[in-house]
Amino acid sequence: MGVCRPVAVARTQGAWYRRWLLVAVGGTVFGIPDTAANAQLFGRPGTIRGQGRSAYPQARVVALAECGTHAVCGVPVPARHTPVVGFSSRPVR
Repeated sequence: MGVCRPVAVARTQGAWYRRWLLVAVGGTVFGIPDTAANAQLFGRPGTIRGQGRSAYPQARVVALAECGTHAVCGVPVPARHTPVVGFSSRPVR
């Protein structure tokens, strides 16, 4: 596992509150290549059109980013049955 180090320096506007580095958590979903291995690991979400599953597997991502620089410093990509709360609350080193 890698080590996350701040990109922001002391003069980076919007990066610090007193002595604390400001970070934000955000999430998104990416469509990934349609392979059997990806479908098994990440799954396919359901659809509202009645097909029962989406055309492509999807990977959910929750990222930790510095507010001042927008540098991403932590991105866990869990398997499909991992609750979002479970992987977004793990500490990033």
